[in-house]
Amino acid sequence: MRPFAASAAALALSAALITPAHAAPERTAPEQIVRVDVPDAPSARRLAGLGLDLAEAAGPGWADVVLHSPSDAAALRGAGYTWRVRVADLGADRERDRAYAARTARSPLPSGRTSYRTLRDYESEMAALARRNPSRVRAFTLPARTLEGRRVQGIEIGHHVSARDGRPVFLMVGLHHAREWPSGEMAMEFGYDLLRRDGRDREITRLLDTARVVLVPVVNPDGFNLSRGGGTLEYKRKNCRVVPGKDAPPPLCAKPGNEDLGVDVNRNYGFGWGGTGSSTNGADGDYHGAGPFSEPESRNIRDLVSSRQVTTLITNHTYGGTILRPYFSKAEGLAPDEPAYKALSDAMAAQNGYTGMRSGDDYETTGETNDWSYYATRGLGYTFEFGKSFHPAFETLVEEYYGTGPTAGKGARGAFLVALRNAVDRGAHSVLQGRAPGGATLSITKSFTLWTSPVGSSKPQAVPTRLTSSMQVPWNGRFVWDVNPSVRPESPFTPTGQKPVTGLLKEKWTLTCTAHGHSSTVRVLVDRGRQAYLDLGRCR
Repeated sequence: MRPFAASAAALALSAALITPAHAAPERTAPEQIVRVDVPDAPSARRLAGLGLDLAEAAGPGWADVVLHSPSDAAALRGAGYTWRVRVADLGADRERDRAYAARTARSPLPSGRTSYRTLRDYESEMAALARRNPSRVRAFTLPARTLEGRRVQGIEIGHHVSARDGRPVFLMVGLHHAREWPSGEMAMEFGYDLLRRDGRDREITRLLDTARVVLVPVVNPDGFNLSRGGGTLEYKRKNCRVVPGKDAPPPLCAKPGNEDLGVDVNRNYGFGWGGTGSSTNGADGDYHGAGPFSEPESRNIRDLVSSRQVTTLITNHTYGGTILRPYFSKAEGLAPDEPAYKALSDAMAAQNGYTGMRSGDDYETTGETNDWSYYATRGLGYTFEFGKSFHPAFETLVEEYYGTGPTAGKGARGAFLVALRNAVDRGAHSVLQGRAPGGATLSITKSFTLWTSPVGSSKPQAVPTRLTSSMQVPWNGRFVWDVNPSVRPESPFTPTGQKPVTGLLKEKWTLTCTAHGHSSTVRVLVDRGRQAYLDLGRCR
């Protein structure tokens, strides 16, 4: 979840504590979201020091705060703050959920669900989709176990899904932040939608012929399991990193005194890690962790993106009604691909009515998912901020997914389809094609260094990065491989600090062809929108 607009007050809130729901206080009033008046940076800093649950939604002159108990309101009042109520009773949403489920046999959502999924629901539904659609859905498990010992699950959707071909990948992930329940729902519903309309809708059928759709609805299963569990941790944000470098077997993460601990997984990615909009304090809501990719959850997504040709990426969050793109911190400067980034952002925003913008113009952060993925792969990545609270009444997801008012019939679904079209658009990535022995394995690799932000008085840290993926040549000996460009964005962070501008580095892919015990290697330079033809002969 990201704030709405940049201001001195918003910047001062970057290190604010964003705690889960307070540990089982005596509640005699409903939990609320209030919009607090913070006219200047000093008042924002004082607000941050009160130890309240700041919603990380902030703009010129205001900041949203979650009030869990009367003592929270008393702390605000005693500090001289004024506010207006945005959500009068967060518990009312759960009452609305129960009522909606009781009166609704099947919702209009593609899955027909009538309530938010639990972690078990996500895992069982993904397994069932793969079991029922073996030629179109493949379930997979990411390599790193979480701190509570869980596996992170995902599904891949496409025609002939088990084929080792060269189709581009559209990746959507959710629930980096545990309390942002709609972020996982949107990914899962899009998967159901594609499968339901495949064979009936000409465009979707074509897209599943030409792309692979990869969905990881729950990046942070430990945190989400606690948030969705119905106890006092409903507003938990982070993962379960209680002690640096150590796992957290249950129930350690949920024990009193540990609720506020953990790493914000979406501040833990390597590019720019440790800079603006992240904290060094393990109790803060935007704590970036002990080092770049210190957390299994961020390593899982790193490894997934590094081993696929992810030409377009969406990471879902709540709340705010925005579509965010690089730059994420102003130190980066404009992305070299800003015109393409903005054009796709505008096209998606036309579907769901959101505001498309550079993230750093809204609120500066570092160590985020799609900032890292862009500088590593040059695939375009966006953050979607859904809705008006962390997990509003479930029935509101119908309007978010299909749109309402001017966006009726479009909504998130329409925006996702725009992104999927971009993933297969060969003008938006690169293509390798040519001849090679039928059945040969082709692999492309590239190794380089990204850099963290300067952290305090320390120089940026090197982040070694390796991309590698492979495909199998069809038996007719002709191959087409949709890939990200070998030409990638130059990092604005260097061993000596920040550079004033960024450009493009003309690096090459290393392509290896292996067949019948023989192999050969060539170097390939290919830019965005370009194609390279390769005659690999006998792979000798």
